[in-house]
Amino acid sequence: MFDFLSKVIDNFDELKYSLLDAQTFDVEHYGFPEIYYKIMETDKHRVDVFKRTFARYGNLQDAVVCEGGVGRLALTQHYLPYVKKAYLIENNPNIIDGIRKTLKERGWDKKVELIYGDALKVELPEQVDYVIGELMSVYCANEYQVQIFKRLRRFLKPSGKLIPERIINMAQVGHAYFEQEHKHYPLLFTRHWPSTMTTQVEVNTIDLYREEEEHIVKAVETKALLSGKANCVLINSWVELAEGINFTGTDSLMPPTVVKLEQEIDLKAGRSYQLKADFTYGTSLDKAKFWLE
Repeated sequence: MFDFLSKVIDNFDELKYSLLDAQTFDVEHYGFPEIYYKIMETDKHRVDVFKRTFARYGNLQDAVVCEGGVGRLALTQHYLPYVKKAYLIENNPNIIDGIRKTLKERGWDKKVELIYGDALKVELPEQVDYVIGELMSVYCANEYQVQIFKRLRRFLKPSGKLIPERIINMAQVGHAYFEQEHKHYPLLFTRHWPSTMTTQVEVNTIDLYREEEEHIVKAVETKALLSGKANCVLINSWVELAEGINFTGTDSLMPPTVVKLEQEIDLKAGRSYQLKADFTYGTSLDKAKFWLE
């Protein structure tokens, strides 16, 4: 065990951007690198928060469900035994045969319509009780959570539920060290955590039942608690899957992420500042802009 820990310690700096690489869209894989599926599937907290939500809704017993971006069925397998009908959407050709094989082996294929294609263009033949989608990235900046739920919620029954329902985007200003010309990086080790200097503030809240805007421009007030030179924001997304069941990020999904400010600024303890944000869902955090005035 200590030999393994020693290897990690020896490679802390090299590993700083490894999570960023693993979570970056890979054209060759038509999605994410193979390692990312493993990172996702071994994250017990990430999976369990969805299992708790399914249990809250009676394991979706006898429901008609649509899930966008099912991957290798990491979440799907926990509700599929109980539902009446499921429309499963996946756009990655590298895993579609594996999905079909698993569905058949477990006897679920007869109540599943597997839709190989773009969730932004899908049509469903009926309304559904639940729409599920773990197409999330911090601030929904890299993935199409907002856009896909805008599309799929048109098929939701009036009494139906989205899983998740709401995302609250938070920010705190600080100072971090950047290498390799990167503009942002997700946190894998706490030694790469920035030195935060201001209060944490809510930038915006995404109500997935109603959200229409995709380009967000916000200005919020934050107070400096420490003096010093600031060059970054530490951003987090808090997710409400169902009332009382929340997810605030792990290294496999929506990790706390450090993003460069557009320009450095000297902060003075006790003074309030306007934190301004300009970003678009489903693009890239490299295109997001944060600055202080």
